[in-house]
Amino acid sequence: MAAAGKPKKKQCENAEVAPFGGFWVPLLFVLVLVSALALIQSSHKSRKLFSELQDLRRDAMQLDEEWGRLLLEQSTWASPDRVQSLAEDKLKMKAPDMREVKMVRGYGKAG
Repeated sequence: MAAAGKPKKKQCENAEVAPFGGFWVPLLFVLVLVSALALIQSSHKSRKLFSELQDLRRDAMQLDEEWGRLLLEQSTWASPDRVQSLAEDKLKMKAPDMREVKMVRGYGKAG
């Protein structure tokens, strides 16, 4: 018997059971969980690659600086005054007199 003032709940005779016996809720939960894990993994990989990119950029800047220093050093070692000084001092070379110079014609653009 029903208590006074409380109506008795009627059950629908044609109520449908959830398809697959409630299969969608656990499936959606698993899919959301997999999606969250994929997002975490993707974020971690992105940060790792960005860190590697920053390291490579820093290395490239250091190599550019070293290249500039090497170019400066090369220009210093190859300066005409230094070459002439070394030729005169160490190799005992000297520039020829104008009387010792012989011009040759017929070769190259001048001939």
